[in-house]
Amino acid sequence: MFVRNPVNPSQPFDKGTGMLLLFTLILSLCLLTTTTLGFQEQSVPAVQHENAPSVDQILDHIKVHDEWQERYLIEYRAQRNFHAANLRFEEDATLEVRTTFRRPDTIESQVLRAEGSRLIRERVFDNILKAENETHSKLAKQQVDIVPANYSFIYIGQELCDGRKCYRLGITPKRREQYLIQGLIWIDAEDWSIVRIQGSLAKRPSFWTRQTQIDRRYKRIDGMWLNDSLESTSDILIAGRSTLSIQYLYEAIETDRSMERFGEASVPCRD
Repeated sequence: MFVRNPVNPSQPFDKGTGMLLLFTLILSLCLLTTTTLGFQEQSVPAVQHENAPSVDQILDHIKVHDEWQERYLIEYRAQRNFHAANLRFEEDATLEVRTTFRRPDTIESQVLRAEGSRLIRERVFDNILKAENETHSKLAKQQVDIVPANYSFIYIGQELCDGRKCYRLGITPKRREQYLIQGLIWIDAEDWSIVRIQGSLAKRPSFWTRQTQIDRRYKRIDGMWLNDSLESTSDILIAGRSTLSIQYLYEAIETDRSMERFGEASVPCRD
């Protein structure tokens, strides 16, 4: 007895098919949003405050901050460490890349080291790097950004997040697309940047994906909020539990000093 392959019903569901489904899921997670985020959580229970801003006011502040950051950030260089694993197939792999971003939407990645499952490296990591270049354009970002055109918002409460006051909102996608998520966002009350996203994909990448939980965080650098980490756990029918993590280490950041708001020094991007 075997399980039918969802791509080709005449073929059984084997390890290659399972890893292909894992790739689809991981790719969705990596591309689900390009909005700036991050922090390490130390939260207290949400408390409603009478003086809390309205959802519309919060969204207006987020827009202003994001527009400022788009103009302020010229370039950055970061080392990214990927790790993907599937326990049932006993497959795992790691990848280290040096990624350079240049405004407005150029992103280049150089592979430094790759180890582990060849299947994951070829079907997951290689395709993630390829897809990043294809979806980093302004038009692609508009389809996945956490903005009113893509989401409905509801105010939940106020929290202390790593010592900084933030607001927590619930988000619901206006379309069932696999690059959108159903869940929560946290907004820094001082900088007005989204600093964390937690939830699940609005649309399952395939029939075989039963549940996916993601947690995406960013860090504050020079007044900006840049990618810090992505953690995900998914339950795939037949393939079982799969995990993905991405960690960021920034080597250099160059900013437009004429746009300076916070008086913090930037580090020029030079080889």
